[in-house]
Amino acid sequence: MKATSLLAAGLLLSGLTPTASAGDMASLDILGYSRDGSVFAFEEFGVFDGSGGAYSNIYFIDIKADRFLPGTPIRAREHEEGRLAAIRAETRAKAAPLVDTYGLADNPGVLVAYNPPSEAGSDPHKLRYYPSLSAQLSDHTYTLALEEHELAPTARCAGFTDRYTGFTLRLTENRGNPFDKVLHADAAIPKSRGCPNQYRIGAVVASELRDVPHIAMILVGSFGFEGNDQRWIAVPVLPYGP
Repeated sequence: MKATSLLAAGLLLSGLTPTASAGDMASLDILGYSRDGSVFAFEEFGVFDGSGGAYSNIYFIDIKADRFLPGTPIRAREHEEGRLAAIRAETRAKAAPLVDTYGLADNPGVLVAYNPPSEAGSDPHKLRYYPSLSAQLSDHTYTLALEEHELAPTARCAGFTDRYTGFTLRLTENRGNPFDKVLHADAAIPKSRGCPNQYRIGAVVASELRDVPHIAMILVGSFGFEGNDQRWIAVPVLPYGP
């Protein structure tokens, strides 16, 4: 996996602070893996802070090639309030051919760990997990560790926030054994990420199939209209599990 992963760098993002009085957090819906585990897809959706309009973004990731599938991400937004269901239906309809082509419904993936900002007292930068909901079937554990580091802000962001940060994600435990592998490291921040200032290991997705990478779902906080907004990016966890 490239240290400056397109998967982690390319998704539209914007925000995260548990103590913020405003801002919006995108909900997460996993669409699944392809039959062979080479493609992963998810939706982030929610309601914009300020306007109250709705948005939905669906990402299809070619894991091995480290890029989005052609014609994706699929996005829709609406500034009128009360349109979330319609916006989600729009992106789902556009995504349906790819969902069918790759058989995502046959390999939906499992949310094996979830670590949202509302989890009081949890560590935003470290997550230890089993790769299966039936731990007795897979008693080895994995640990992810995230480090934030400040970068020089772009001219666009300099006037909005006093923190402009990237992140490094490591796998520090593999199958119950000490390990050290960089999964992603920001050298620069893509424009699509907005003005990021905070990161959190928000969830881990795994497949019931063997030799399919786990997916670390990272919450990225970025300065928004009324405070920090929160969006999701996906980083494959290699080596393969479970």
